[in-house]
Amino acid sequence: MIHKKVIDAIYRKCRKRPESPDELNIPLLFEKLPEETMIEVDETDIVIGSVDQMSPFHRIPVSHIHAILEFDEAVAIVLHASIVFLSKENGAMHVHLKEMKPSILDRIRGALSVAAI
Repeated sequence: MIHKKVIDAIYRKCRKRPESPDELNIPLLFEKLPEETMIEVDETDIVIGSVDQMSPFHRIPVSHIHAILEFDEAVAIVLHASIVFLSKENGAMHVHLKEMKPSILDRIRGALSVAAI
């Protein structure tokens, strides 16, 4: 089980994308995940065949990936605002969506709308 503290640390550690896709540990996807996951890599994308084609996580552009990390029970594909966890046991996918904090402009608008009431 990956806890919130670990997830927060992943986002802090992997803030930026690598300079080159060669720095990503793409072979980890083939070495550690079961065949049921049906991972394919083409020139620009990683395709997770076991995920519905309508899902935004079916085809992930390599240029959007910040890191590929291994954990005891899963392999994680780290993106800017989400982490895709793929189970090493059965290839099941779990996604963590990063909570987006309101911008300064959003906070000012909120304060002004409360003050106007």
